[in-house]
Amino acid sequence: MTKEGLEAYWKQFQASDHYDLNLPRSDMKSGKEEPKSISTSKSMSKSNSSKDHKILTAYIEDTDQSQWSIKPLPMRNTTSSSLLELKYPKVNSCRNLPSQWPINESMKTHNHRTIPTMKRQTDLPTDADPFLPWIHDVFPTADGKYVQFIAQNRRRCQTGAKYADIKAHMQPNIALFQHVPIKRTSIDADGEQRYRLASHTDADEDGMETRFLCHFPSVRVTTLSKHNVNYDYHTYRKGYQSTFTEEGFDNHIIWTSQLLFQCPIPEQLVDIVKSGRSVVDDYATLYVDLVPVRTPPRYAHPMAYMPPRYAEKKNTWLDTEFYGTNHILPRIQDSGRWTNIPICKPSLMTYPDEGDKGGDDKFDNDEYDNQSMQEIKHEQDATQSKSQSQTESQTKHQIIPQQQLQTNFDSIMTTPKKHKLIACTWASVSFHTRGSRTVVSDGEKRLREWAEFHRLAGVDHIYLYDNSGQFHQDMNLQPVVDLFPGFITRIDWPCKICNNNPGQGDNKGERSSQYAAESSCRLRFGEHAQWLASMDTDEYLVPKGNHTNLTDVLKKAEEEKIHIFSFKSKRAKPRLDLLDRSKVTNCNGRTCLDPSIPENKTFLEIYNCDIEKPPRKNTMPAEKQIYRPDYVKFHFVHYSTITTLSKLNRTSTKELGYTWRHRYQEPHVRFADEETEMAMLHSKSIVISETKNFNKACKNERGSCSLGIPFEPGIENRSNPSEMAKTTIGNEVGWICNCFPHENISNYWIPLLNKALVERGSLK
Repeated sequence: MTKEGLEAYWKQFQASDHYDLNLPRSDMKSGKEEPKSISTSKSMSKSNSSKDHKILTAYIEDTDQSQWSIKPLPMRNTTSSSLLELKYPKVNSCRNLPSQWPINESMKTHNHRTIPTMKRQTDLPTDADPFLPWIHDVFPTADGKYVQFIAQNRRRCQTGAKYADIKAHMQPNIALFQHVPIKRTSIDADGEQRYRLASHTDADEDGMETRFLCHFPSVRVTTLSKHNVNYDYHTYRKGYQSTFTEEGFDNHIIWTSQLLFQCPIPEQLVDIVKSGRSVVDDYATLYVDLVPVRTPPRYAHPMAYMPPRYAEKKNTWLDTEFYGTNHILPRIQDSGRWTNIPICKPSLMTYPDEGDKGGDDKFDNDEYDNQSMQEIKHEQDATQSKSQSQTESQTKHQIIPQQQLQTNFDSIMTTPKKHKLIACTWASVSFHTRGSRTVVSDGEKRLREWAEFHRLAGVDHIYLYDNSGQFHQDMNLQPVVDLFPGFITRIDWPCKICNNNPGQGDNKGERSSQYAAESSCRLRFGEHAQWLASMDTDEYLVPKGNHTNLTDVLKKAEEEKIHIFSFKSKRAKPRLDLLDRSKVTNCNGRTCLDPSIPENKTFLEIYNCDIEKPPRKNTMPAEKQIYRPDYVKFHFVHYSTITTLSKLNRTSTKELGYTWRHRYQEPHVRFADEETEMAMLHSKSIVISETKNFNKACKNERGSCSLGIPFEPGIENRSNPSEMAKTTIGNEVGWICNCFPHENISNYWIPLLNKALVERGSLK
């Protein structure tokens, strides 16, 4: 991208949805010194006027990919004057940060700019400069030690064969998933610390596995980022030959959907961030600048370039060959970067959940001392950090002594938590189905009933990532949240899905908004819960057998050292006998039935009809899970892809008494017993077009009937067509039975749920 092109891009950007000329603008120049320290909240309050609020800014740097083939990689000669400056004054509220962050492309298409190498129009900084991470959320950890970033892999949005130019342009975005070692060099004439690319043996201890410089201007300190997980190492543990391909056909590597990394907070700022005192009237007074280290992606075997803690053989990808021995990085002010990223309060302070939950509350928020919980974790982290630091200083391999390793591994399961079980869900008032074939608009009713059910079933708190803003400017799920004071916390999450295609085919769908929401919830709120359930609002986790509370089953799992509970999933059928059969309509010459839920019925009651009795065998391969968030380090919708144990190297794994396998197999997971523990009812809505010719299909033994015709109680599973039972619905005979109601749902949960909904005014 030329300088002229960047300037034209800026002019067009100024008129886009992201830019607001009426909001305050920063007069801060690149490289301007900040105060050395901020000591008290009182001093911060004095500067809490709008003119002192720093504006989130993206500095766009051009990348010449033709230089990537040169060995060693040429040093960049960029200057501050060659960068394009994009300001985001609308990003000004900590509580609303996820909804204000520039994630979506502007709706004003005439303000978009065509990036020549992409042959498409866009106004996203990540598209213009793919080395800038596509950030969806950012927040400090509860202990105040790190700024956590949730970013998505923008290259996964368009992966079809015809998008080769886009995938080539977006290569820097995948490079961000791979670590680079760096070393601090001299202080330059302007007093700025300089950095160079290094080898693992030559790198600074905190720079051995990094990708970003994290500059904290208030104290003029720069720390080095670290990934939450080593993506290449996990690719190796899964048995794949490469984490990324140059062609970009790698969406099946699901752990590369989300870029998760942390910036260590300088020691002098930890306490003030941890306490939340750095945020005044919902405005941040501390900021971090994020500077990516710009090196090409490595298209090699995942173990070709490993840090010492994972390297089992000599690295075959040679850093000195590709980087040389004196590759100095440009100064921060001369580098493309994000600046003035707000450092807000820890998540439970930003989104407090105090209040009446509307039912029995096992955890008294008034008695819960969040500070003491953080101190416990702080002390444990300090002990672990000290032990690890001592070991590394001796061997430069991150191997913890066996006794200490066992203590650290066990302690994550016993640390006191605020909640026993929380649920995370990503929902909206309405949404487009995959492929945008139709619109489903039952979000409010679904959330009301789903939240009420899981409150009764033992969930302590629900964190709702409300995606309504993707489709509506004036509608959201707040009215439902208001019905459950203290039980549901709503995070406004309007970021769009970047590709809503089905999951199969050439250009596979990428539900980026959902993936980022799940990671945000796990990392923001999971550390305050013993168990986390990540579900959609059409998925009901039903206690079975003698259990009426999910947490009773989880106690048993804890005794068995099960950290991940999986649930079989299969789409249930809406019962024809409970629908309004007068809503027959014509669908392009075929007879259809409107499957809308009657006002006096619930989704649980209508969809209580599975094609098999438990234990089910004919289920989908994509299960759902309840898991220990302290143990699961990366979760992708259906699967716990990376865990505390899978992150360990061969030596540490064996020291803990586990068998090492190249292809990792999780020992702390099992499926729930659907008869005696828990089962999932998947009440995914059918749309009217799916009922076409129902009056014939549901009476034909070979027909495909999407509506549920329940067997009588006591009937076992039927698989032989000659055993098909027929029943009468209304005045019509000959309906072929095809599903089984869960008896405990019919006899216990439906009456209990209906009673609670009526008392709350949510059901007639």
